[in-house]
Amino acid sequence: MTVNPAIASPSDLIQNLEAELRAYQDFIQVLQTEQDALVQGNIDPLLELARIKSGKMVLLSQLAESRARFLSARDYSQEHDGMAKWLQKQRDGGNPQIAELWQQLLTLAENAQQLNQINGGLIDTRLRNNQQALAILQVAANQSALYGPDGQTQTLGLGRPIGKV
Repeated sequence: MTVNPAIASPSDLIQNLEAELRAYQDFIQVLQTEQDALVQGNIDPLLELARIKSGKMVLLSQLAESRARFLSARDYSQEHDGMAKWLQKQRDGGNPQIAELWQQLLTLAENAQQLNQINGGLIDTRLRNNQQALAILQVAANQSALYGPDGQTQTLGLGRPIGKV
């Protein structure tokens, strides 16, 4: 999907909002697929889903930036209150379709945020469980050190380091 960087008219904005709606629907679908994989413990597709999710986020950012430039060019704030003020003017001018699209977009964005937070919690829980399982295995194997994320050895506090008497 190509993004129109220069929205010149309300009809262009409608097209942009419709594209944002489709992009959010696609994004939510990816988040739901990710959540299903996490709940089922199927980690194989997670890397590919993260790549797809990243691409969807880039597209959403580009579409939002186009909308922000449209508002800014009309001397409205690029934030939600700027859009609300611009929409009020459109309602007064007899163009309620844009407000309906905007409300749908806000709802989808909120749903996506909630799904993403849930998925983050699932990932965090799985990570903590894996770290606990690894610690148990390390103790069971009576290993005195493993490499940590920084590449340095981490002692477990078991026994004495080799060479110390």
